[in-house]
Amino acid sequence: MFVRVQTFHQPAEELDKLGALVREQFAAQAEPPGFKGFQFLVDRENGKALLVSYWETEEDLVRLEATNAAMRERARERGVEPPVAEVFEVTAAAGSAFVGG
Repeated sequence: MFVRVQTFHQPAEELDKLGALVREQFAAQAEPPGFKGFQFLVDRENGKALLVSYWETEEDLVRLEATNAAMRERARERGVEPPVAEVFEVTAAAGSAFVGG
């Protein structure tokens, strides 16, 4: 399993709007191949949020990145820098809160 982590820096008052937008986008789209779920984590005190999505294989993430490349470019053209995205392989997990565990 692989995890994609996007880091957002927003004023605290914007984090709820961002969370609502994330939920709407996931609900509006057909579930991509290999998608296992997501979590949106908020640190209001520091104006930071993480969008963590879970994927069956690395190939699933490669497809996602290719699809998202055009969206990131459109955002840059409008002067909006897309969030930093990092990919991690899950090598150990425990607990009932683990998505896909």
